[in-house]
Amino acid sequence: MKILIISQWYDPEPTFKGQLFAEELVRRGHDVQVLTGFPNYPTGTLYPGWTMRVHQREVVRGVRILRVPLFPSHDSSARNRVLNYASFALSAAVGALFLPRPDVAYVYHPPATAALPALVLALVKDVPFVYDVQDLWPDSLEATGMVSDHRVLRAVAWGMRRLYAAATRVVVLSPGMRTLLGRRGTPEGKTDVIYNWAYESDLGTDRDSTGVAVSARPAELPHAFNVTFAGNLGSAQGLDVVLDAAEILRDDPGVAFVIVGTGLEEARLKQSAVDRGLEGVTFLPRRPVTEIGPILDASDALLVHLVDEPLFQVTIPSKTQAYLLTGRPVLMGVAGDASELVEKAGAGLTFPPGDAGALADRVRRLRTMSPEARAEFGTRGRLFYDETLSLRSGAAAFERTFERARPLRPWRLAVKRGADAAGSAAALAVLALPIAGLAVAASRALGTPVLFRQERPGRHGEPFEMVKFRTMNDARGPDGDLLPDGERLTRFGSFLRSTSLDELPSLVNVLRGDMSFVGPRPLLMRYTRWFTAAERHRLDVRPGVTGLAQVSGRNTTPWDDRLALDVDYVRGLSLRRDLRLLVATLARVTRRSGVVVDAESIMQNLDDERRDREARS
Repeated sequence: MKILIISQWYDPEPTFKGQLFAEELVRRGHDVQVLTGFPNYPTGTLYPGWTMRVHQREVVRGVRILRVPLFPSHDSSARNRVLNYASFALSAAVGALFLPRPDVAYVYHPPATAALPALVLALVKDVPFVYDVQDLWPDSLEATGMVSDHRVLRAVAWGMRRLYAAATRVVVLSPGMRTLLGRRGTPEGKTDVIYNWAYESDLGTDRDSTGVAVSARPAELPHAFNVTFAGNLGSAQGLDVVLDAAEILRDDPGVAFVIVGTGLEEARLKQSAVDRGLEGVTFLPRRPVTEIGPILDASDALLVHLVDEPLFQVTIPSKTQAYLLTGRPVLMGVAGDASELVEKAGAGLTFPPGDAGALADRVRRLRTMSPEARAEFGTRGRLFYDETLSLRSGAAAFERTFERARPLRPWRLAVKRGADAAGSAAALAVLALPIAGLAVAASRALGTPVLFRQERPGRHGEPFEMVKFRTMNDARGPDGDLLPDGERLTRFGSFLRSTSLDELPSLVNVLRGDMSFVGPRPLLMRYTRWFTAAERHRLDVRPGVTGLAQVSGRNTTPWDDRLALDVDYVRGLSLRRDLRLLVATLARVTRRSGVVVDAESIMQNLDDERRDREARS
């Protein structure tokens, strides 16, 4: 694939989806182009040795990079931050037009404005894009104090909903974030959870059987059981809990808390530790990621903590992956997804945010464990990282997401939807009298209601109410349960099914946008959980009145083959193919070819078939 990475920040700036990500995609056989700005983050000033130009092209280890100008800034000024974001968005939107058309674009958020080039490419070059949400807007804008005006926050929230809707696929960093976006209107079936990875080349080391690092112990670390926090020292980290836990453990000289980093809270925390006489707390200067490894390696436990805010419950702090990769026991004080991840990995102990007593208790528990037991925490964490969180596994997941987005070209989908709306409106107008006549006949043969309504999975698996003509009566057995379909199917209903006239009311579904003329047939809601990962691709487009599977055997085709045909249709989506399938459908309906009026009489339901298969395996 030809993949365009759009990110305001890129190497040599610190970013998770930078050069290592691009190189891994190249290693996997893809053609990767990067669209970014000139390096100025996090200082807000242009890096030494760089000059702002109209554009600059580079090739770094097989990755082609186009840099465009921006207003460098990262201070607390809202005006300057807006200029920084807007200048890159506008420059990149222009620069994107001069790049070869990619098969798919990838957008790294934040900031949200970085999506503007992708929106331009979708409009001008029909490029689908994947939107990687690392930070929830407007939540984080409000939480950090960058924006406090509620009118602005509401406007940003509206804009984000539109942006998520415009994206072909959305990627988030935690299951909780997917659920939260689902509540805000982004279908969970459109969203993939892909965990971040760590700076793998700079972390991790060899250890002996008890988990002790083979590398030399940094001299600045106390000779004690060291619990280390490394990262930003801000209000969100809530590091007073460390000082409070140190006070609880004051009488245990064998425990030391090591705080590595800098931030707005650094001076206050240091003064508080001095005022309280906390000799068991050591502060060390910030280390770049290339130098932090030895300190993490030599620590006995690694601490993650954030204050108890709803936003942080769907956040997995980036240090989590680094700690797991390092192979040391983790003490996780972040509610929600982060704690669940550590528990799933079996990589350490969790405690409620802000609970100093619980933190002190977990430290005591870790310290009293045998070295081998603590090493087992680290081993499990490292294995979990390698299998689930590594750059290799993350890039493979992105590759699958890119492949899924690739055929869903925006203009192709828009034209298809326009044709559906116009065609269904015309068909309903022309067929109004025949439909009314069939409704009268159905009411005489079956009584009322004449329409069959049932919830079915639509695009992205979102439920909708499908309408068809009713073909069965409501006959029940002695136990009060409905009789099997074959016994309730009436002669008139068989006629409707064999001629496909029972589908005519579904034109309303097409007009409303629930369905398309052509697409995978909408199956029962309960079938969805039995789809394989590949078969879920059939949910990426609107379900159809007819489709590739319907002209390839209809209900006589085995389930595996039928679902494979649906996926093949999505991957080869084209308007020309839709026209061919419509013509083929009309021919089969005219000949009544492949018609089975009672499908259950010749094959199992999908869920029953796969449940039996699962039981046999």
